[in-house]
Amino acid sequence: MNKIKSIYLKFNSLDKRKRNGLIIFFSLCLFLFVMDIVSKWLCQIFVKEGEPIQIIPNFLYVSLYHNTKIAFSLGIDGVAGRSINIIISLVMSILIAFYWLKNAFKFNYLEHATACLLLAGAAGNLVDRAFYWSNITGFDGVIDFIQFYLGGGPNKPNSFLNPFAVFNFADAYLTIGVIMMIVILLIDAVKNAKKDPFNKNP
Repeated sequence: MNKIKSIYLKFNSLDKRKRNGLIIFFSLCLFLFVMDIVSKWLCQIFVKEGEPIQIIPNFLYVSLYHNTKIAFSLGIDGVAGRSINIIISLVMSILIAFYWLKNAFKFNYLEHATACLLLAGAAGNLVDRAFYWSNITGFDGVIDFIQFYLGGGPNKPNSFLNPFAVFNFADAYLTIGVIMMIVILLIDAVKNAKKDPFNKNP
């Protein structure tokens, strides 16, 4: 209780701009998570597997696919592989949430946005991996549905980019989040490189 009270008091001590920023990012994370779940179920209900819906001719399609591996259909298949993926998603979600909450009062907007995307993505796919089994929902694994053709469309020869791996919003959140995290690390590395390496009291 004391810890919760301390966090509450610290939150109230922030200026209005920072307080609103925290509320916006936590709300955005929840919105992105819900959007991922809802979009998957809309596709599950209205899109038939093997019958893609054309959005942009020869480029973007909605194509229902059930993935028991990790993002972009990579990783180990089967129950054993899926169990490993569930553990990875669970641990990732917990670590991201813990790290974000621990540093919530220190993060800048870029760091908040990164944590927001990573948590929404990890949690979104965790729900699919943990709860979507054929004896419960009638299908197994994560619902993927976003399909790009980067080599001319479905009538062109298949290649690594034609079609590109089918994915979902959670995969996109994670990919963008990882890119942003790399950018943050590079920015920090550049800042540290500018410091005097012989200065023992920076």
